[in-house]
Amino acid sequence: MKAISVRNLTKDYRIYSQRGQKFKELITLNRRQFHEAKRALHDISFDVDPGECIGVIGDNGSGKSTLLKILAGTTAPTAGDIEIGGKVSYLLDPATGFNPEFSGRENVHIKCALLGLAPPQTNELFDVVHDFSGLGERIDHPMKTYSAGMVVRLGFAVAIHVPFDVLLIDEVLSVGDYLFQRKCVAAIRAFKDHGKTIMVSSHSLSDVATFCDRLILLNQGKMAMIGGTDAVVQAYVRDCDRRFTSIEEARVPIHDQALACCVDTLGKAAILAVHFIDAEGKETTHFTSGTGLTVRVRFLAEEEIVNPCIRIQFLRNDGMLVLGSNTYRHGIDLGRVKGHFEVLCHFPSINILEGDYYVNVGIWPDEYQSFVAKTPYDVHEYRYIVNIESERPHGGGLVLSPSQWTLNRLEDFK
Repeated sequence: MKAISVRNLTKDYRIYSQRGQKFKELITLNRRQFHEAKRALHDISFDVDPGECIGVIGDNGSGKSTLLKILAGTTAPTAGDIEIGGKVSYLLDPATGFNPEFSGRENVHIKCALLGLAPPQTNELFDVVHDFSGLGERIDHPMKTYSAGMVVRLGFAVAIHVPFDVLLIDEVLSVGDYLFQRKCVAAIRAFKDHGKTIMVSSHSLSDVATFCDRLILLNQGKMAMIGGTDAVVQAYVRDCDRRFTSIEEARVPIHDQALACCVDTLGKAAILAVHFIDAEGKETTHFTSGTGLTVRVRFLAEEEIVNPCIRIQFLRNDGMLVLGSNTYRHGIDLGRVKGHFEVLCHFPSINILEGDYYVNVGIWPDEYQSFVAKTPYDVHEYRYIVNIESERPHGGGLVLSPSQWTLNRLEDFK
């Protein structure tokens, strides 16, 4: 028999944008709908064996808390079947079951009653709950005087000391001071060693990876992955890195005024086209770290201009300059130009790592005026995007730098 069995679990929330809309639905016997359906969980299925510790990770809003609330019975699913073997204890919202006007001592009795304990059982457990919480004399103070961390301390102390077979914990590892977090992790490990079934949601990947047997990765309410901790954590981190460095195509070719520094131009010259060419001579916007990349800029000088500075910049999605080059830095004198021209900037090895990058292209009167006056002949900012792919062995960060490792044996010394 499984400790937890979930089949085709789906949860929809009704979102009402205005007051009274829910009442309107009631008086029309739901023949007219005034709500928007928000699907928090979509067709989730999994099993948890007795004594297993399983973690749930994912972005905020991915459905982690909703899943645990349904398993705890504090909210009902829209569809699907759930079976849980044994008694359930949970700590979801730390304030659930607590009255801020009552003291911590009184709230312990209230919370234990909600979890099914009789008053004599609560009296037997109170001292150990009090000791684990570390609240000391504050246990007799009104809970409205507690900090958020103190509320979590008391809630977690109650949840782990009532008799249970299945323990559900939501984000408690991210609240409270460092020492209490370590205390929580130690308690979870102890319960795991005693054969208790534990399901925990957390943003602390290092913690869940150390004591969980498996992980569930949720993405926008869907089961993105379930498996061993290392594999799931790596998949989630890679996905986060990809999204962090990505640039939405919808932003192109819109001129991003929030990022752009050049609004006015001097005229006289205009950029006509910008192309990106790979090592095989093909036009593309997709490249691999360490391979060649050529930027081809075609422009028209309507009036004669003298030795313009052609500048190319690669920028991360937050506007940080990652790589740049210009004709002045290479000592190239373009002389007097008028008419149609093509300039090519060749990078034998594009040494930036995986991600999307803006490419800014500008024609300036000279190098330094571009930083002082910030008035170019013409400039295309945040209009072009190139995507760089990289193999995992290349490492992390922004720059690919070839490296070699050597192991030397040393003579033993005292």
